[in-house]
Amino acid sequence: MKYLYLAAILCGFGIVVYFYGFNFDNMSETDLVNSVLYWYVPLTFGLYGLAAWKVKKSAGDDFSGSALKHIFSGKDMGLTVLGVLLIVLSGVIGFLLFIIPMSIFKIKSKVYDLSVAVVGSLLWLAGLYFFFQVLWPSL
Repeated sequence: MKYLYLAAILCGFGIVVYFYGFNFDNMSETDLVNSVLYWYVPLTFGLYGLAAWKVKKSAGDDFSGSALKHIFSGKDMGLTVLGVLLIVLSGVIGFLLFIIPMSIFKIKSKVYDLSVAVVGSLLWLAGLYFFFQVLWPSL
């Protein structure tokens, strides 16, 4: 499953490079804004999936706590650094939006990483919808 998430991340970044690097001058501002979904969904899916896969892999079969507890347990310094970096860069609200999908499901579940990736993507997609429907028209 790790390669599915890496492929989604690469696909998302590839689409960003295409739209905003190569095709920028050929698109109107409205077209550029409307193209956000093409790269946003695979990127969030891949990032959530890869982070959840890492949590599941490093937690092991005997772990019975939550993802939040495992991230800050210190057993995997990469996850701890990721958690601290998310808090510093996006604040507590950004970190909560990241950790909520990871905390909903049990780490021992076979489809933990896929479930987290789908729910996390849907959560951010709902936020993007709210932004475009409520905030964007008023700008």
